[in-house]
Amino acid sequence: MSSEFKAPKGWDSYVSSVIDKTRLLISLGIWEGIDELDLNRWLKNFKGQEGKYFSACILDAFTYRSKKMCHSMMRNILMDMVPNFCRNNAISNFETISEWKNRLSEGDSLVRFVPVNIMDGRVKSATVVARNFIEANDLQQRFVQQPDAIGRAIENGTKVIVFLDDFAGSGSQFLRFIKENPLDAYLENVKFLYAPLCAHIDAIEKIRRNAPFVRVIPIDRLKREHNFFSACSRGYFRGDGINSVESAKEYYLSLFENSSERKYLFGMSSQSLTYSFFMSTPNNNLKALYHNESGVWNRLVFRGRS
Repeated sequence: MSSEFKAPKGWDSYVSSVIDKTRLLISLGIWEGIDELDLNRWLKNFKGQEGKYFSACILDAFTYRSKKMCHSMMRNILMDMVPNFCRNNAISNFETISEWKNRLSEGDSLVRFVPVNIMDGRVKSATVVARNFIEANDLQQRFVQQPDAIGRAIENGTKVIVFLDDFAGSGSQFLRFIKENPLDAYLENVKFLYAPLCAHIDAIEKIRRNAPFVRVIPIDRLKREHNFFSACSRGYFRGDGINSVESAKEYYLSLFENSSERKYLFGMSSQSLTYSFFMSTPNNNLKALYHNESGVWNRLVFRGRS
């Protein structure tokens, strides 16, 4: 196992294959929101054989959820997850999906959706998620409400509150949210469901420990093995048979030696993820994906969109 990061044998064909696949995903609109200019600028961050190989490894591991994909996930929440949650908790039994759709079209008060926004003065991705949730499901605005309206909704007959979010990485943000918006007074009258589009197992476990009254059901679920630097076969980086994980990490750090913004290079909680949405890139990701610093680094995706 090499102590110095190197491009393995056959690296050039691997790089060509990955980049060709990436360009195809962009040209077909599957990775809508990323264009070839973004890709070309980002690839220029990486120099030499080792750099080209490392960039291909990131692209090969990268999961990108386009607007169409996100809207499909959001329809899954409304038309599958929520009705099943209601049935499983003996809240209401929808014998057919048509019955559930009818209740929605009539503005039924049974379920309300609340975006997970933290009060720090900044626009949060959950606001964008809520707007897209309405669009994806052609839903009446009344179904999506702000946290301060939870009590009033329950008084009007709501039995299920579904919290909307794009991503839960460590779980800390959601726990902060329910600390800012205490739910204790409502526990006897309503069920709480947290339905992020994607959640890391660390977040799921932490929320279950600290807020057992909230059921966490993400559409996508990430394991600890989704860490970009997770050791593969016999401890090799990405299973390449030559590089150690530590040498890969040291090489990655060297890419940012001239950067003045080195915080979270491995992502929040050092999760080193490679998972992005068209509307946001969680900061649990490798910073190499979204960082933009003039003369130092070009982004591939945006950290967030308003």
